Amino acid sequence: MSYAICLDQNTPNFNLSNLSPNGFSIYTNLDLQNPIYQGIPYTQLFQPPIGNCPFLVTVPQGATQLIVIDQCDPNLDVAAAIFSPTNISAGQLTIECCYAIIDVPPPPPPPPFCDACTLTFDTFLTGTTGSIIAGNLSSTCGPVTGYTMGWYLNGNYSSPGLVSGYGVQANGTPFPTPFQHPLTGSSAVPVLAGNWEGIIHDIIINGVVYSSVSGSAGGQSIPFESCFNTVVAAPLACDNGAYQGIAKYSHQINFNSQAVGTTPAPVSLTYALDSTTKYFAYFFNAYNVWDEIEIKWKSGDPNATPNPSFYSQPIYLEKLKRGSDIPPSPNPWVPGVQLTNPQLPLSANFVFNDVWPKVSTTFYSNSFIWGGLQRVLTLTTLPTSSNPSFPDLLEITITPNPTNNNTQWKAAFQCLDNFDCTDCNYSNWRNSLPKITSLYLQKQYGCDAQRLLINTSGCIANSDFFDDFNNPTTTLHGNLVGSYHGGGQSLQLGFPSWPPYISLTGGTSCSEINSHNPVCGTSSTGSITLNKTPGQIQLTFTDYNDYLHYKNNLLQEYNNIYPSPPLSPLSCPAGSTNVSYYQYFSLAVPIQLTSNANCGDNSTPNYQYFHINDYFNIQYVNDNNPNATSWEIIIPQTSMVNCYPVLACNTCNSVIQNFVTTYNGYVQNATSFTFTTTVGAKYSNPFSWFNYITSTGGGDASGSYCFNSIRESYFSWYSTHTIPFISSPSSPTGWLNLTNLSSSLPCNFNKYPGRQGFTDSGWIYRGAKIGYQVRFPNLTGSFNYSLSTNDFEIYALTNLTNTGSLNANLNISPAPCPDPSGSLIYSYILGVPTVYSSSYFVGGSPTLTIDP
Repeated sequence: MSYAICLDQNTPNFNLSNLSPNGFSIYTNLDLQNPIYQGIPYTQLFQPPIGNCPFLVTVPQGATQLIVIDQCDPNLDVAAAIFSPTNISAGQLTIECCYAIIDVPPPPPPPPFCDACTLTFDTFLTGTTGSIIAGNLSSTCGPVTGYTMGWYLNGNYSSPGLVSGYGVQANGTPFPTPFQHPLTGSSAVPVLAGNWEGIIHDIIINGVVYSSVSGSAGGQSIPFESCFNTVVAAPLACDNGAYQGIAKYSHQINFNSQAVGTTPAPVSLTYALDSTTKYFAYFFNAYNVWDEIEIKWKSGDPNATPNPSFYSQPIYLEKLKRGSDIPPSPNPWVPGVQLTNPQLPLSANFVFNDVWPKVSTTFYSNSFIWGGLQRVLTLTTLPTSSNPSFPDLLEITITPNPTNNNTQWKAAFQCLDNFDCTDCNYSNWRNSLPKITSLYLQKQYGCDAQRLLINTSGCIANSDFFDDFNNPTTTLHGNLVGSYHGGGQSLQLGFPSWPPYISLTGGTSCSEINSHNPVCGTSSTGSITLNKTPGQIQLTFTDYNDYLHYKNNLLQEYNNIYPSPPLSPLSCPAGSTNVSYYQYFSLAVPIQLTSNANCGDNSTPNYQYFHINDYFNIQYVNDNNPNATSWEIIIPQTSMVNCYPVLACNTCNSVIQNFVTTYNGYVQNATSFTFTTTVGAKYSNPFSWFNYITSTGGGDASGSYCFNSIRESYFSWYSTHTIPFISSPSSPTGWLNLTNLSSSLPCNFNKYPGRQGFTDSGWIYRGAKIGYQVRFPNLTGSFNYSLSTNDFEIYALTNLTNTGSLNANLNISPAPCPDPSGSLIYSYILGVPTVYSSSYFVGGSPTLTIDP
């Protein structure tokens, strides 16, 4: 602290006529032997007209007195004498040496830490719905280069509900925080409802480290108190969703839980239910890297329930791991006895185990977001709180993958007071087939083929199951259940049919097959570098095991080549029709958004390709030297030539030409590309025998030929049933299913009598219905020969019940053709249209268009 000294001539103990030339010294009561200042001219200490003060002194911490002394006798211990007059008489001291004792006032207390260096977030909301939103932290005392903060819920300071932060510690290592600022957008942290206080644990301001009692950086001590306003996080509720009324899920959360170099932490949120809520729909997409979702029901007023003790505990409704990288397991939902008769009631031979969490890799679902899980939980068996001040709550916790930090997820939620199971096709089956509006006999020339397209109106088959993610919910709730409607190569009721073409003359067609879906594998401490230059792929490894992983996978894929690996390099002689020549490998390397992230949700495959002949010219550098410092796989990329001849009624040349042109574009790309994964991130299947051509021969069609218009629908048993359960330490699995509280959606499951076990999705309801049948009675050759090829008949299969067939035969020629249970409703024979039953057509008859 600084102190200003100004003495006047009337100061006691001063004799201005007896000042010595030695100047003045200044001592403190902390040290009477060593002055803090000496040789000070009196002109700097006295007021005018004697001098020109003040003289500024920096007072050592803890000093309470200053002794200002004219050092008249260098051999005299004046300062000690002042406090020990027995050694020197006061009179002698006064006469010989002038002095003054000044009491120093105590320094003012320092301002509180939060006020001394004002701390603010560039984005900060004190009122939110189920989240903490806080941007980057700044200070008026200088740049903030790193910090950690604990967020404490409802005054519980024993441990933080979550820890967030930014930047690196003084030693250069990142602060160990699961959630990285800014906590905005997809990084805003979902939290339980309540009052959240942010308290600094560690912070570095202008290079100075400060730490509270909860800090770990060992900086200067700061109080354990919040420098920010309290965040009041309201619970998610049935009526406060951001997408209320404009989307089928009123609450939608897209959360990126990647935290570089750390393990992401679980997040929890509270959902307050209305007393009228009977069903709760949720959507969860964990993408590639598996994450876990858990939903617990908590009674708002246990004392008003039939069993207060029982309902004081949380009742679990869901605990499930979801992600495409979970290894498949047989019947993960229902590992009980295999059903041998699909017509048995659902309860027959049915076992639902108490192993939680369930796991899922593939779940039949709406296709708007690949891999999304959709379920509707039934709450009708749980007692409802009628007190709006104490609503029933759902506590939803999502735990990111504990070993792969490169993960993200998307979730959405919707309350329902009722559930409408109406299925446009199945609920109206047999009583109201969609009426036909128009017919189109479509033809392909050259290699002659034809098909009949049927347009229908009325019931729109797919509208309730294929809504986009953001389309509003209607009274039909089928779009909230993991389900799928399809027809394959068949007429889909409610839309124009796209049945297969029926070939009238011989011919050959080619098609391209490709599939490479890389799955994240284990990482290493090494690095993998991809260097792509024109005509060559070079992989460099610093870890021998990574090198062997790539090499062995490539050998495995070579052995999988269809129909079999060539004994020698394939050639392409002029005029060759050997489609096996047109095959190539695919290489996938994960490209991460951040260089030290694992392969996962925030990585994108970079694909490189090479012809199967190139396999025989691959170079393996340091292949047999595990003690080397690096290893390489060098793959040449040679171009392909289309050797397939142009033949009549044969599509192969054009298909192969497109195939070759696309491949050569990859190989000859003059742009070089280099990328290094610094944590050895890799796919478990980096190589794939990827693309190839298949050919199919056709023949003359003759006689009567039929095909059915079929409608299939299937959905998971698990997506429509709710099995509550509780934690049970006495159970071998740790969980106990509450079968007395089990429930299902109010649907007529008899509409879907076909039931089978899917390896990855458990039991599936599945139904198949046949609405119309098309018959070509006189297929005698090419279009050029006779009008008889235009002849067709349409039958309504109204006498059939729901077959429940899982393997419906679309093309039922030669017999029975037509199906004897169908009734003829329309024919076009030798150019004459005939309507046999006008009730199946809009306006009594359809419009007909025939290609010339």
